Amino acid sequence: MEIRDEHIKEAEQLLIHGNEFDIVERVPFIKSLSSCDLLAVPGSGKTTALLAKLYCLSKHLPFKDGSGILVLSHTNAAVNEIEKKLKKVAPGLFEYPNFVGTVQSFVNKFLVLPCYSMYLGSVSVHIDDRIYYEEIERVIGRTFNSEISYYKHNNIGIFFNSRFWFNQDNEIILSEGVSNEELKLKIPKKWIKEKTAKTKKDNVFKFIKSMKINLIKKGILHYDDCYFIANEYLKKQSKLANIIQKRFKYVFIDEMQDLEKYQIDIIDKIFYSEESPTVIQRIGDINQSIYNSGKKVKVQANWEPRNPVMYLNNSYRLTKETSDIVNFFTLDRQQDENGNPRFIVNGKRELDIAIPPHLILFEKDTKNQLKNKFIEIIKEFNLDTTPEGEKYGFKIIGWNAKWDDGEAHDDKLRLENIFEDYKKDSSSVKETYNSLSEYLQYFDRNKSTLEVARKAILNALVHILRIEDKTYKVKIRSEEKDRYYTKKELIKHIQNNEINYESFKSKLYKWSFALVADNKYEDVYDDIKEFIKSDFTNWFDIAITEKTNDFIGVNFEQLIPKQNESEKIQSDDIEIGTVHSVKGQTHCATMYVETAYQRPVYETQKIIKRNSNPLLMQEHKCSGKYDKQALKMMYVGFSRPTHLLCFAVLKENIAEEISNYEDKGWKIIDCTE
Repeated sequence: MEIRDEHIKEAEQLLIHGNEFDIVERVPFIKSLSSCDLLAVPGSGKTTALLAKLYCLSKHLPFKDGSGILVLSHTNAAVNEIEKKLKKVAPGLFEYPNFVGTVQSFVNKFLVLPCYSMYLGSVSVHIDDRIYYEEIERVIGRTFNSEISYYKHNNIGIFFNSRFWFNQDNEIILSEGVSNEELKLKIPKKWIKEKTAKTKKDNVFKFIKSMKINLIKKGILHYDDCYFIANEYLKKQSKLANIIQKRFKYVFIDEMQDLEKYQIDIIDKIFYSEESPTVIQRIGDINQSIYNSGKKVKVQANWEPRNPVMYLNNSYRLTKETSDIVNFFTLDRQQDENGNPRFIVNGKRELDIAIPPHLILFEKDTKNQLKNKFIEIIKEFNLDTTPEGEKYGFKIIGWNAKWDDGEAHDDKLRLENIFEDYKKDSSSVKETYNSLSEYLQYFDRNKSTLEVARKAILNALVHILRIEDKTYKVKIRSEEKDRYYTKKELIKHIQNNEINYESFKSKLYKWSFALVADNKYEDVYDDIKEFIKSDFTNWFDIAITEKTNDFIGVNFEQLIPKQNESEKIQSDDIEIGTVHSVKGQTHCATMYVETAYQRPVYETQKIIKRNSNPLLMQEHKCSGKYDKQALKMMYVGFSRPTHLLCFAVLKENIAEEISNYEDKGWKIIDCTE
């Protein structure tokens, strides 16, 4: 089988508006059907090249041997993008025996759920850290044992280490090789001198074991549990890996740099062996291997590229002016045997008028000028009238957003100190959120379908039933069990009364339409809030507790910018977020603001060494952990814009070298004068 040129031409029409894929880098990758790793610079169109390959392969479906294609990515957003681009033109790709999803969904579907079915029968499995912790808090909250209460507040991390499996009688037991000591139950200092210290520790262990067994029986799992269960299942079912290999002839993994080691290991355990007939292609940028949330950054990616390696070095997002800077923030250049870099960021975007990178100098007293100054520069170059401005928008980003409670920060700056209207971006699409307002605004608005809004509303209602510990009865192997409601079971319960069901269907449609078509988030919030406190509580025979009232909230909380068409661009149109939140995004213009984290405090203080400053297009000499972290954050942040890159820096941090920046092509904007 081979990728045909006519199918590549069709993909060009479909994916890049009739332009041509370059024959030096992208066409060779699209045509490659043997195992390889692809390392691609930001904006190189690696996902588009993968989509083109998938489209061309879909022309050969179904394969004669009955096998299929497995496409994996790290996030639901990436999976949704694949579906959005290809589902209508290559529907066979999304049908059996093919599978397109996240690594997590693959592990759940092919390993965790079959394992549960084999050992515990039909169980509604909830794989969600939030649900897991809520259940732990609920169980511990019911005990008055002082020993257990101590661990609730001081050592909740022990639950991650509780590893259990099934014996031959399908009973849940402590896994082989795991002992009380390995659960790392730290004895409180006040117990050490007591004769009953060991007894107390054993009591805590018994409680944890009992609680963990009940969680497993209820199907409530932490994400860590899934990979442990999956590995154990592969050990027990020795032929399973071979069966999965035969099902999937080709495996493609996008955003490979974001995978954790345990995710990489389980994929290799299934597909990567001398006997495996599966072709595996892993795609990503090891220099963008930062965590999706939090302040930590991976200094080194868990993904170790293996030969043969292909490269996409041409960036169609970045201009030469921007890529010349980004290139010097590359931590791993993939040097060859002669020390020459194989990973080079080449900006290929050409503008009618070249826009230099802008260095914006500010002081702590003038930080409130930054957003307006950014808008001024955007308008100066008429970026608000460009197609890219309309499509991608404009964003201000920083490494660190908020200070943790009790964290000493004196007069150091993070996003919340610089921008009064900043709210930490929590808008990534998830199954569970902290409030009703979040459920009604953070669904996947890119899909523009009633189904995504409907799902968000149902998830919010299921969340309330879980808060109130409301369950339904189900028979499993002749034994009656309590189970938490799913969206499906919630609907089934309401269907028991035809009048209630017809009323609910009508409300659900009205709410979904108002959210998707009219963006009436507050109106829908008010309606659902009233519904919850009246019909919903009656139908499910629950009383609203303080915890549910906290979840609902007193008033609607506006979490996403209100749409306003009165001007092309205004303050509300400039989104503010962390570098983590924009990884993978494209912006028309990006302003990166340096923020405080560890020591040295600010990015410029971390990356600038004697005779070494990547901002001046000099090779970096970053060797410390925090220095390398700063380098990677700036690499990701600086590589977002199609037109304009701004870097806002405290003037005091670079005061002695300002003229050097001008010499290297930076345009200086001084907000301190």
